[in-house]
Order: sequence, then structure tokens, then C-alpha cells
Amino acid sequence: MSRLALPLVLASLGAGAGCDALRRASLKTVDPTIQKNPRWERERAQGGFRLGPYTALRPRVREHAGDGDLGVRSGMPRNPGWRYELQLTVRGPKRDYEAKCTGLRVPTVAADFGEIADVNNDEVKIECEIQGELRWRFTAQGRLDKNLGGELRPTDATAIAPLKVEILLWFARLKLIRRHLAAPIVQVRRGPDAIAALVIARPEWAWVAAGESDELRGVALTTTLAIAALPLGLEDS
Repeated sequence: MSRLALPLVLASLGAGAGCDALRRASLKTVDPTIQKNPRWERERAQGGFRLGPYTALRPRVREHAGDGDLGVRSGMPRNPGWRYELQLTVRGPKRDYEAKCTGLRVPTVAADFGEIADVNNDEVKIECEIQGELRWRFTAQGRLDKNLGGELRPTDATAIAPLKVEILLWFARLKLIRRHLAAPIVQVRRGPDAIAALVIARPEWAWVAAGESDELRGVALTTTLAIAALPLGLEDS
């Protein structure tokens, strides 16, 4: 091996070890019960990529200048932002799942102070319509300097309780020191149990609870993939 090649190999190994360390920190926030299921890792597939028996086709994203209206009155001035429209198809073992989402990202005056502190304070809002066997609606809203929470519910089947969606961007080390997750986590919960989880970083990792119905498995995974496909800055907040 040449003198030039050896440093390159060592640098590559060091980068890989660093990435593994960053991912291990993220995995600590994933529900340990869902991690007992098989872990699916991103694989190449025609038109997109595959996670286990599901294929996520390449999403279609359109970007527009935003008007800064997130539909809430926080009393804080807003600057012009960005609006994204997403269409995503996920092919499952028995059916396709279609997601149509709108994502808004709006800087606020607080973002100026966040930039000084190297923290992104932009406000974001996500709204999705997901079609499986049933029609589902997902909504979430918050700021990128905090973890986000949302709700996924069927629009017509009132007997099905809403699912909780966690978008984890931060974790507390030793319950005192807050750290940003280099690989954010999205989890979907029914009650206390996670039924799907996704690591938003290449290569994506996913877990889906084996004991859930085909509909819940497909809709939950599609929701996590739609969130990951929206360019809202979750990885660099």
C-alpha cells in the first residue's frame, strides 16, 4: 500500500467509526421493544429504495416561497419561509400507500438568536393525507430547537384511536446536557408501544412491529418516510 493510500484508508475508517458513534446515540432514543423486531436497512430498488418488504418510490417534491402563516398566534414576528408539497408512494406486500403532504418552514426573529447560539429555531408544520385501506391524516407542528409531536388518525374510522408520532431531534445526556441527534428518529406509537421507527440518515434503518395489522404497519412506515422526505432541515437543526 502506498504512503498516500494508507492515510486515506485510516481517514475512511475513522469517519465510519464516527458515524457509528453518532448513530448509537440516536438508537438510545428508539423504543427498545420495537428494536426486538427485525431491523430493515435501506437497499437499492428500481425507482427508489427498499426497507424490508416495502419499497419507497422516489418522492416528488415542489418548493414554493412561504407566506409565514403557520395558523397560530405566537406573538412572534415571522419572516418569509418555504412551503414544500410532497407526493410519496410506498409499495407494501399487499397494497400501495399514497402520501400527500405539505411542509412549512418559517424563520422567526428568535432564529437570529439561535444562529448565534448555533441552534436552529425555525418553526415547522407538517400536514399529510395518507391513503391505505383507510384514509389517514397526520399533523405536527413545533420548532426545530425542540422535539416535535404529532397525531396520525383515520378520517372516517372513529373506533380507531389516534396514533402518536414522535419526531426526535434532541436527547438529554445524563438528563442534564441536551445534544442534537445527528440521525433524527421518527416513531409512531399506539398507546405506550411503538409500532414503527425510522432512523433519518443514510442508510435509513427501520423497524415495524410484527404483531400489528397490515394497515397499521404500512401507514405507520409511510408516515415516517414522508416526514423524512420533506426537506425541513430535521437533520441539521
